[in-house]
Amino acid sequence: MGSASPTTGSATGSTYSAYLIRLTQSHSSFRRPELEALAIKAGVGLSFLSYDDNSPYCIVRISPKPPSDTTLVNDHDAVRSIVAQSILAKGVYELYAVAPTYEELHSQVRGLPAEIWQPFKHVSFKFLVDAFCGKRSIPEQREIIEGFSYLPLKGSISLKNPEEEFVVFEEWDLLTPEQHAALNIGTGFRVAQSLCNAENIAEQDATAGDIAAAALISDRKPKRIFFTRYIGPSQRNLIVKHDLKKRPYISTTSMDAELALITASLALAAPGKLFLDPFTGTGGFMIAAAELGAVVLGSDIDGRSFRGKGTGLTKGIGANLKRYKLTDRFGDCLTSDLTNTPFRLRGLDSSKSSRWLDGIICDPPYGIREGLKVLGRRLQDPDEVKADGRVIHEGPYYVDGVASHTLPDFIAPKRPYSFDAMLSDILDFATRTLVDCGRLAFWMPVANDSDEEFPVPIHPMLEIRHSCIQVFNKWSRRLLVYERIPGEVSDDLAEQIKGLKVSQAAGRKADELNQFRRMYFRGFHVEADSAVEKAGHSPEIQHG
Repeated sequence: MGSASPTTGSATGSTYSAYLIRLTQSHSSFRRPELEALAIKAGVGLSFLSYDDNSPYCIVRISPKPPSDTTLVNDHDAVRSIVAQSILAKGVYELYAVAPTYEELHSQVRGLPAEIWQPFKHVSFKFLVDAFCGKRSIPEQREIIEGFSYLPLKGSISLKNPEEEFVVFEEWDLLTPEQHAALNIGTGFRVAQSLCNAENIAEQDATAGDIAAAALISDRKPKRIFFTRYIGPSQRNLIVKHDLKKRPYISTTSMDAELALITASLALAAPGKLFLDPFTGTGGFMIAAAELGAVVLGSDIDGRSFRGKGTGLTKGIGANLKRYKLTDRFGDCLTSDLTNTPFRLRGLDSSKSSRWLDGIICDPPYGIREGLKVLGRRLQDPDEVKADGRVIHEGPYYVDGVASHTLPDFIAPKRPYSFDAMLSDILDFATRTLVDCGRLAFWMPVANDSDEEFPVPIHPMLEIRHSCIQVFNKWSRRLLVYERIPGEVSDDLAEQIKGLKVSQAAGRKADELNQFRRMYFRGFHVEADSAVEKAGHSPEIQHG
């Protein structure tokens, strides 16, 4: 963890001001990428003075930017504009001092210029104490707050509606195994919760074990203390607004609302942009991008997933959009898959004016609940597949002289498809449709503790900006964020890309085409066989 020595400017913010961003302790690998993406959206520079995945306190400074790059007038406005769009932050604070002890903290605060406090001299205010991995009793909090009585604050104290809010943050070390054990010793648990000292425990007629446990806990002290002033909130309230339990239309595969919003944020969804989710499902990503201001389009191989049981905007995704009053940002949804998309595609050598999407966000199917499929009849002959993975198509089928796909009861046939080929198709589609610096964000699964690696897909015209991971029990999923490299593809590079395109894998079944699916189910079978063998029985499975 880096250290930071804040030097503070005026109350309105200067290029020398340092800020503390109070982060959540969920999805820690996503937090810094989100702030970096939001800084790009706001058009400001952001320098990290101190950041650690294990700490909720991030110290930043606004970097100098040319005046033409932003309309924000000062650093306070700039950092507010970043955190105001954050899902993983709780708020932003102007940082006045940071120290390992209160003695050093007060020494730093006393040494600050007197003009810093002038704007707050006659306004209402309140003080708060926020401890991470520790707890302060009410008397202890009062003692900490009264320690700042030397500040020239003459206004009234208002606990409900103060004009200014000063916050003392304490960061404590994580509990050691011994301290965790102390939490489980009788009165020691109650002692640890209030962090009382051993003398008080003795007065409560505690046992020797209780006193020892209390002493072990009471020895803990904060490792860093921050003195700050609150200057702006985040938009973490959107998680409650978009809670899946309150959404009219969901399914078992609907993306968590918080992760959907983070994905849209990392892809730079904003007003005036056009976004597409080519694996729409119940529209979680479309709703997230629309909430952030983008106009959204969607497609899915199965139109029933986004239509629900209705048509138009009465059921399905439409019901969700109506609930959040986002129908004005809804473009449309259509039935198609990415490998046979009706969306306009240009060659790799086309000019940037022919590319039309600002962002693509999606969660492609992993092939676990059912094998990954695309539109098209099941292949019978390997000669039907070209070297670059494309299928040699024949003409349409006819029923009584009528093309079958024009009949009202037509259901498009589907065939198994390689997951690696699907990822390659996503990158190729993004290269052909994203504007310069447009972003692609999608999720892909990886196995934990596996000897078999799942390489991150790459493309010569896409730069990987972020790679964030969400860990489960035996597998994880990774959010990959790419940015379209400005410029067009030369003839030589176009040939190179064709050579990189993943060809159709050998095999025709779902397990043969999807390495992750194969490993996912093989892992469970291996465990089951091991358990049977340990019990002294044959691993053969009896069907009956």
